[in-house]
Amino acid sequence: MRPAAGAETLDITLGAVVVDTVTGGMGRVRTVAPRGMIGVEHPNGHTWKTCAIRAANSVERLNLLAADAARASRFPQEDDVG
Repeated sequence: MRPAAGAETLDITLGAVVVDTVTGGMGRVRTVAPRGMIGVEHPNGHTWKTCAIRAANSVERLNLLAADAARASRFPQEDDVG
């Protein structure tokens, strides 16, 4: 078994917004394993591993930013609470 072509050609950096091409899930890259498995985290806290990703387009990036903002408003950080 070999890593998917998307993982080979995509410059994978931590924090990059990606779409899992198998499940359609979207999130930020959290880990990259040596054998091509990529850990992805959605703003709702759900994480998964995949080897088939693509870079998110501009609409998908905006949707993820909106999800980030919605989560931040529901769960403020301790530093933000007075």
